[in-house]
Amino acid sequence: MLNPHLRRINGIVASQGASQVILITLIPLIIEHCGLGLASIGALVALGTLCLMIAGPLWGALSDRVGRKPVLLAGLAGALIAQCLFVALLVSMALGFLEERAAFLALAASRIVYGLNAAAIYPCCQAWAVALGEQQKRLSILSGLSAAANLGRGLGPLLALPALIVGGLWPLAWLILLPLGALLLTVGLPKPEPDMVQPDTVQHSLPPPCVLALFAIALLGTASVGQLQMLMGPALQDVYGLSALGASSTTALLLAVAAICGFLVQVGLVRRLKAPQLSFMLGVTSLCTGTLLLSTTLGSILAAIGLLVFVAGIAFLVPGYNALLSQPRQRGGRLFGLLSLVHTAGYTIGFSIGGWLYAQQPQQPLMGLLASVCLIAICAVIALVPKGKKVLKRTQYDY
Repeated sequence: MLNPHLRRINGIVASQGASQVILITLIPLIIEHCGLGLASIGALVALGTLCLMIAGPLWGALSDRVGRKPVLLAGLAGALIAQCLFVALLVSMALGFLEERAAFLALAASRIVYGLNAAAIYPCCQAWAVALGEQQKRLSILSGLSAAANLGRGLGPLLALPALIVGGLWPLAWLILLPLGALLLTVGLPKPEPDMVQPDTVQHSLPPPCVLALFAIALLGTASVGQLQMLMGPALQDVYGLSALGASSTTALLLAVAAICGFLVQVGLVRRLKAPQLSFMLGVTSLCTGTLLLSTTLGSILAAIGLLVFVAGIAFLVPGYNALLSQPRQRGGRLFGLLSLVHTAGYTIGFSIGGWLYAQQPQQPLMGLLASVCLIAICAVIALVPKGKKVLKRTQYDY
């Protein structure tokens, strides 16, 4: 049975995932009611993402020194204040009290504050969850966190739906309620014992080439997801002939289905595995298989099967390399902070490259995705053989 404190941490992660997706879902609403242009909204989202990427390692390292709970409380409190300011500004614009030019700088400041503070959430939750659980269950714990994030991303649009039916800007309330709920969950968590945050007293059991290869896979994996998310809408229009409204609706449905699929794989399969290297290898294999299926069946309904296999690959892969990289008696906050930076950078690169390549080669929409997955396969070989293979076999008994 899952530790009640781990359930709270999973709830915090799920709320963060839901908050991120809800903001993206509400972009058309913000454009219509607040008068912000798409370029302005894109700049605000990019600004927040940049701050997330910069601050993640700093928060993680700080949590190693002062503890997970105070750092997580500080991050959530700062994120909540920033979201309150962001929503207040948008409502003021909708009521005609502020014009876009006057409000943009204040909106940008709110996104900077949000990004700098929300960056504490994932590294602290991952390091804290690993410290709370047993070392041999690290893969199960990390897959549970990934599943919680996927569940939040899948349920986010559903949470906003009742408020969307009511109309107006009521869905924006979720941007405040979700971090508030996460803050309350954190308050109820116990303060970690002093030995739960330990100094880096041992060398990493993986050799440097394996560590670099695993970090490269983390970057390429999120870049692959970013490319696929960016390409969904345009491909549904150009390849499947859907209208703009139909493509947007189908994209939202596919993203929700993908998030729920990832959640089910991680809860039903990954958490039952004992060896993180098995999850890692299943992830690489499924990722390559899904990408090949997508590329060969694009234009038909069978491409949905390739998408689900691709999602299953990510669901196996992420907790697999997270568990392989994390080691006993290691500064977990620093590690997961670096992974947060790598993941955010990967998504950013994926969105940028995906859009640019599609504009250059619309007849080959998955060219960038195929290249990313090929590089993942090469990095996996580096991580597994020849020296890495022995190390990964040995680490089976460490988890």
